[in-house]
Amino acid sequence: MSKPTLLLIDDEERILRSLRMLFFVGYNVRMTTDPQEAISILRDERVHVIVSDQRMPLMQGSELLRIARETSPATMRILLTGYSDLEASIASVNEGEVFRYLMKPWNIEEVKNVVAEAAAIAEASFAMANTDIERAAASEKPRVLIMDHDEATAKTVHETLSDRCEIVWASDAQHAMEELARQDISVVVSDLMMGETNVGYILKTIKQLNPQTQCIVVTSFSDTSRLIELINQAQITRFLPKPIAKGVLARNLESMLERFHMVRNQPVLQKRQTVAPISDPQEKKLAGNFLGLLGRLRGRVGA
Repeated sequence: MSKPTLLLIDDEERILRSLRMLFFVGYNVRMTTDPQEAISILRDERVHVIVSDQRMPLMQGSELLRIARETSPATMRILLTGYSDLEASIASVNEGEVFRYLMKPWNIEEVKNVVAEAAAIAEASFAMANTDIERAAASEKPRVLIMDHDEATAKTVHETLSDRCEIVWASDAQHAMEELARQDISVVVSDLMMGETNVGYILKTIKQLNPQTQCIVVTSFSDTSRLIELINQAQITRFLPKPIAKGVLARNLESMLERFHMVRNQPVLQKRQTVAPISDPQEKKLAGNFLGLLGRLRGRVGA
């Protein structure tokens, strides 16, 4: 059985050598300091996983991963950086659609586990690319849940998708949880704060339960570390800072609805949405309480 190919990009040779030592046994390791060479490799070879640094003189890692997504969609994309860069984090979500955002100095076991998981998913993705996928007919309208006080957000969602989707607007966390108990959600459009409640743990739990659900975060919240957590632990698909133009939100809604249909009908794509475990102890406790509440609410709805 052939080894999966791992492509490493960093402008520092010593970083590449250190990473190569972790993977040379189980992988066909390609490495380069030149993003253009990396793009050529992606075009000419089957690359299972690409791991890129962010801050490089010739091209930002998030830009390289955007090109990688277009050039080789089945390749799993990981951003590895030593900087908590909000702009890079946003770009890695919206443009690169990264699988994981990892920080330097890295944890050896974490990096090895993430790459192994990504390589297995990529292998299945490449296999799927060679088969014809029949699109199943939808038996019911997709459901879109808005978790936001902002009336402008709700209005744009209604204007964009009301003819094709069931849309529910929850302006507080309790209402949102009740709607999540009723039926699975196709697309979530959420701020990070609902009143005094940080709803990041709800987004993380939704993705654990339903990998096909697509999450758009619209917020003025600008904590980079929290965003990185949401990339890794909630696989949010878009992060749109407020204030957001109506047209931008509308385009992303259309994109995420199409993505939902695609992921729902292709189980291997659901694996690409796999999330890391919740790391914050308080959030883990809140998520456990939420799951318990969800179970009770669903039991009440089904009674």
